[in-house]
Amino acid sequence: MNDALRMIVVGTGTMGRAWLEVLRADERWTLAALVDVAPDALNAAGEAFGVPEEQRYGSADAAFEQVTADAVLVVTPPEAHRVISIAALSRGLPVFSEKPLATNLSDGIAVLRAARQSGTLLMVSQSRRWMPHIVAMRDAVRNGRIGEPGYITCQFRVPFRFGGWRDSMPEVLIEDLAIHHFDTIRFIAGRNGQRVFAHSFRPAWSWFRGNSCASVNLQLTGDLPVNYFGSWVARGPRSSWDGELIVAGSEGALLLRDDESVWIFTGEDEIPRPLELPRLEPAGMARGLDIFTRALRGEAAPEPDGEDNIFSLALTSAAVASSRTGMTVDVDAHLRAAGWSPARLQPAWRSRPPAVRSG
Repeated sequence: MNDALRMIVVGTGTMGRAWLEVLRADERWTLAALVDVAPDALNAAGEAFGVPEEQRYGSADAAFEQVTADAVLVVTPPEAHRVISIAALSRGLPVFSEKPLATNLSDGIAVLRAARQSGTLLMVSQSRRWMPHIVAMRDAVRNGRIGEPGYITCQFRVPFRFGGWRDSMPEVLIEDLAIHHFDTIRFIAGRNGQRVFAHSFRPAWSWFRGNSCASVNLQLTGDLPVNYFGSWVARGPRSSWDGELIVAGSEGALLLRDDESVWIFTGEDEIPRPLELPRLEPAGMARGLDIFTRALRGEAAPEPDGEDNIFSLALTSAAVASSRTGMTVDVDAHLRAAGWSPARLQPAWRSRPPAVRSG
């Protein structure tokens, strides 16, 4: 398509290639460049997705300087997110970043400031928000189907072997996985975090070097309690990827068990009924790209933008801090200490900028 938007994709590992498949299926986009510091991964992805050698770069800065593009997709290991996102935003290139926004709260805030200062769109991929079962739970809570929420529980139990950089993360469960669950819980409840108490640990049989399990008690605004447990090295019964999620309210409850269906309990009934799911076309990662595309064109709000997502990153950061200190962490105070006002401000991004040659 002559009027296709041009994307620079930074990171061509497992998730990078998954996003390349999504981009290839969307006729609104074309690949402007691929970037990866690992030549083998870069060239393999280039061959697989038809990107010529002259459009493959070992440096994000070089790609940003030399390539005409409409946006940047950041799919590197998390420790590179801050530098790459700021480099793109400072050149006026909109950024669609895989979660997490950054490895820690201070770095995440630095990325937000770069987006504000440049007036450029920043959106984060929290792909669970774009699944029909999660949207159905959010809508049921929002529409009062279970009355006033009284508590939320989430149990995640999936043994998984990644290999690569995740194996050495100090807090792999909280920082790589729980941010998905925490963001989902925020999305469903429509609330932010107030306080966090967490204990992360590494069972003797764990194949991860860092803490692969965590027990976390959250308190959301309105004093809504959340009990969370997650394990990447689970033994015994397994959960689905979104976990066994229960939202209990004054007039009923919602139950998610298999990542596909949601059950609603009315009053004190013990027999649930299936909750009708919305038809989302597209769903999942493709929906995220669709939202980002429409946000670029000024047709939709980004979901979530960086200033929303910082509240999910704050929960993971507070959970890590709590586990290290053994103390309850106040989320607002934690945000202020990192240099960010807890107030949710309107994003300063501009709708679709023209394609630019940076530099």
